[in-house]
Amino acid sequence: MGISVTTGTDGERVVPFRNRLAPLLFMTAIFLFNFLARFIWGPLLVPMEIDLGLSHTGAGSLFFLITIGYMVGLLVSGYISKKISHPMTIGYSCVSCGIVLAGASMSNSLLYLAISLVLVGFTTGIYLPSAIPTLTYGLAPGDYGKAYSFHEISPSLCFILGPILAEVMLRYHPWERVLLPVAAGIFLLGLTYLARPVTGKIYGEAPSFQSIRRVLSERRYWFLLFIFMLAAGANVGVYAMLPLYLQAGRGLDQTAANTLLSMSRMAAIFSPFLVGWATDRFGPGRVLTLIVFFNGVATAALGASSVPLFRVALFLQPMLSTAFFPPIWTIMSTIVDPRARNLGVSLIVPPAFIMGAGVLPTMIGAFGDAGLFPAGFVLWGVITLSSFWLVRHTVKQDAGRRTQHAEGNNGS
Repeated sequence: MGISVTTGTDGERVVPFRNRLAPLLFMTAIFLFNFLARFIWGPLLVPMEIDLGLSHTGAGSLFFLITIGYMVGLLVSGYISKKISHPMTIGYSCVSCGIVLAGASMSNSLLYLAISLVLVGFTTGIYLPSAIPTLTYGLAPGDYGKAYSFHEISPSLCFILGPILAEVMLRYHPWERVLLPVAAGIFLLGLTYLARPVTGKIYGEAPSFQSIRRVLSERRYWFLLFIFMLAAGANVGVYAMLPLYLQAGRGLDQTAANTLLSMSRMAAIFSPFLVGWATDRFGPGRVLTLIVFFNGVATAALGASSVPLFRVALFLQPMLSTAFFPPIWTIMSTIVDPRARNLGVSLIVPPAFIMGAGVLPTMIGAFGDAGLFPAGFVLWGVITLSSFWLVRHTVKQDAGRRTQHAEGNNGS
């Protein structure tokens, strides 16, 4: 007679998934405003170019400043969460980001704005390494994919609500004022979380030579890093430049561009749920393989001259980009010790976001300055598509090793 598992990987008591639904929704709301703080800038790029006299490359490089701060925040988050706990880190991340955004709304120079963007990146960056272990708190490993799928609807909601918020407020206010609702929202959520965190006082692991070497020696870490670069580029990197591309490259006016951008992200709300279920049912490796292939095709098609093909890609690409993350986080949760999951996030996300959310928008902006806006999207799509064979080969190798390991255990 088997013994039922009553404790999770962190030693906490396992509860049914439905019992953790309310905390998951609260975390999803926090992640929504965390994302808005970083990517509300996309729909504001055109008025910012006019107001600040920026080129397309200069506008794209603003995201590089956010990414620098974000990378630093991710890297130091382990020191913070080890000292004050994951719940306190999440709460203070939100409160400090709200203060920084409010300050950014009063920018009176490009230098002041640049400093604000780095600080926005830093304050939002300390959130995710604490969020990943918090999301699976009290859950059995078989529910991890579903937990991450709830969290990952936030980017899609951000990409819908961001353009709508910008469109409504830009009719009556300068671009700086669009930041204020986001600042107020994340500040209030942070205060609420500090008053009522959704877990016990769990602590993170600070980076050390031994802990970093332990993570970096795992072959699948490098595989995940590469996949995350593709995911960051396909999701946030492409989105960051789409408003500018739709207006400067496709000739749409501001209202039409923001409306089309919001509509294209609506179906993407549901893809994480489907992918989260498929991840738990079929395994994260198989799911990732299909996502890489079809996302590469859809991203390349964003540069298509055919209007019907472009519009199909505009709606399919967000669905496939959002689908990356539930299987990525599920794989990471299996290769990193539970107490070091925040460290795994800190080592995977920074280099991936430097490439996908920093270098890629700048590169697409440079293509735009050269009059070759579509080529930037085609190039990233081709890079993603060409990675399909590597992903497929790696997944097959891992599946073979697991089969051999299982057969060895059965024979012993």
